[in-house]
Amino acid sequence: MHELGIVLSIADKVMEVAQANQLTEIKAITMQIGEISSVIPEYLEKCFPAVAERNPLFENTELKIEILPARYLCHVCGESFSLGEFEEAKGCPSCKENQLLELLTGRECFIKNIEAW
Repeated sequence: MHELGIVLSIADKVMEVAQANQLTEIKAITMQIGEISSVIPEYLEKCFPAVAERNPLFENTELKIEILPARYLCHVCGESFSLGEFEEAKGCPSCKENQLLELLTGRECFIKNIEAW
C-alpha cells in the first residue's frame, strides 16, 4: 500500500507550507486524484488519521479528495473525450482510432488547496 507513503509526503509538504507561512492550524487539505491513477482514495482517507494524530498541526484537519476524470485526445481527428466514451466506442468516438491517442488527464495526484490559519 503506497498510499501511506503518499500521505506522509502530503503531511511533509503541508508542514513546509505551514512553517513558511507561520500557520498554526490546518483546517483542510484538498487533494486531486486522477480516476485512473494508481492511488486509491479510500486508502488515503484511511491512512490520514494515523499521520494526523502524530502532529498537533493536523489535529482537526479534514482530508478532501476530488476525482479528476480521465480525458484523451485523438491525434487523428483532434477530438477530446472521456474514458467512458472511449470504452463505449472502443476507440475515439469520432473516428474510431484506438492507437494514436494521448492521455490528457486522469493520472494526477497533487495537493490542490490548503485551508489554514
